[in-house]
Amino acid sequence: MTRSVALRAFCIFAVVTVLAAMTGAASQVEIAEVLFVLGGSLSAVMLFFAWATPQQSLVPVRVRRRR
Repeated sequence: MTRSVALRAFCIFAVVTVLAAMTGAASQVEIAEVLFVLGGSLSAVMLFFAWATPQQSLVPVRVRRRR
């Protein structure tokens, strides 16, 4: 998983978590609490993956020229 994919997934799960928290606070629905916990834990995991993946860097490669 690359850093950009993990950050994109983090944003998606963070939005789901915020929506579930608003729904749970407004209506006291049990499924909204479950979605809040799942979305929060998945966004935390994706944020960890974003921090843990190494930065992509160029690898020097020797090129032989044919004469």
